[in-house]
Amino acid sequence: MKKYIKDGIVKTRNNIVIKRDGMQTLNPSEEMILADGWVEYVPEPVTPAPYVKSAFEVVEELVTKQWNERTDISNEEALDYMVIVYPWSKFIGTELPQGKIVSHDEKLWRVRQAHTAQENYAPSMETAALFEVIEKEHAGTADDPVPYAAPMEIFAGKYYSEDGVIYLCTRDSGTALTHSLKELIGIYVEVV
Repeated sequence: MKKYIKDGIVKTRNNIVIKRDGMQTLNPSEEMILADGWVEYVPEPVTPAPYVKSAFEVVEELVTKQWNERTDISNEEALDYMVIVYPWSKFIGTELPQGKIVSHDEKLWRVRQAHTAQENYAPSMETAALFEVIEKEHAGTADDPVPYAAPMEIFAGKYYSEDGVIYLCTRDSGTALTHSLKELIGIYVEVV
């Protein structure tokens, strides 16, 4: 419904009463309204106030950014703060330093060697030379073996479990392994 303005007052046609020569005209025509000095009212566009972050949002952003720039985070600390780890996809086209932690496919991954993140080299078993999955730390004893999840580097003297079987690592792998432990018997592990 059109609105009109006169002397700073805004009204619709139904609310305008024109008084002339002692007579009142209710519900006047548009011609009468314009002749009486009313003009069509077009409100100025409202520009919303710019969004300003709260102090909490600023602090949260800064802490998250600083945390994600670190390369010295322990596996346990990373798992405790998994919700603030940046996704791997955020880094495509940028340099990933050794030790950096990223999230991908609902897992945390540690960068094994510095490289430029590329879309076709996401953290996975196929990129074991670049990324290692982070799991909850275990003692690596026969009573608390490390759950093996390839790609994973294994260390001599530690116990690992896979598919309900306990294995003792006989020599350091030196790199993340992509095979199942049963395929590595006599090479890196022995069944306990």
